[in-house]
Amino acid sequence: MKKSRWPLIIIVLLGGIWGSSFILIKRGLEVFQPIQVAGLRQFLAGLVLLPWVFQYSMGRNFRKEEISGNPVKLTSGDYYFLFMSGLVGNGIPAFLFSYAGTLIPSGLSGIMNAFTPMFTLLLGVVFFKDRFTGNGLIGVVLGILGAIILLAPGFIFHSGQSINPVGVLMVTAAAMMYGYNINLIKHKLHHLPAMVKTAYPFFFMGSMYFMVLMITGIMDHWNASPEKAWAALGYLAILGVVGSALSMIAFNILIKHTSALVASTNTFIIPVVAVAWGIVENEPITWNMIVGLLFSLAGIYLIINKPTEKA
Repeated sequence: MKKSRWPLIIIVLLGGIWGSSFILIKRGLEVFQPIQVAGLRQFLAGLVLLPWVFQYSMGRNFRKEEISGNPVKLTSGDYYFLFMSGLVGNGIPAFLFSYAGTLIPSGLSGIMNAFTPMFTLLLGVVFFKDRFTGNGLIGVVLGILGAIILLAPGFIFHSGQSINPVGVLMVTAAAMMYGYNINLIKHKLHHLPAMVKTAYPFFFMGSMYFMVLMITGIMDHWNASPEKAWAALGYLAILGVVGSALSMIAFNILIKHTSALVASTNTFIIPVVAVAWGIVENEPITWNMIVGLLFSLAGIYLIINKPTEKA
């Protein structure tokens, strides 16, 4: 029983960290352009994980877990899927969320991000021939309803508050990419150590974004307002190192020992964290926040517990 509780702890922790990412993005956007916010996030994460890239690229073998005990090296296929994981799981979504932060409220981004488990389930069935379970499906539905109840009324029905459809589409596309990446990691990269699945994707994306940062004149912000630039960089350093690099290590371990759908349920915690940040910002606590929280927790409980498979 105790052993089965550790995935829940990691899910809650990741949900808390990633739920705070939206406000960190917002702080970064006060100084930097959206593409630069995404670029700094990816570059800093890749920089922290660079030693592991060297470790596995300099001829050191690792054991191919869960398949055989024979020492192997990364194959060309592994490199391809690691790059694709970085692209759809980090590189593109980072830009989409950053740009969406200039169009829609950060809380709404958190709501739309909660669709990740649904996309994980659907894309897993369509592209990876996964099977879905009755309880799992109900849990996903409850989680999504909880996220909607939690924050949607404040944005959709608030007087004078308009919702930019482009921003909504961008975060929806990012959530879909997250769902695909979760399945990609589980089905194509499951034999690799967690550090490989974390370090290489961020290294690939960090290298690409480094060139983007240079082209967009990232250093101009320090010339214009060094204090603000350093402060914004501090927020993005937390986002990149803790919210991306370290969190993805834990996330990949979670996927390896549970399932893609279970791992994605951390997104149910994100709206809850958004409410906590709202309290810090002196926002009122409303009935929908409490009800939405209960729905989200119920969804997590159903998905984590062993469900009855649907024929």
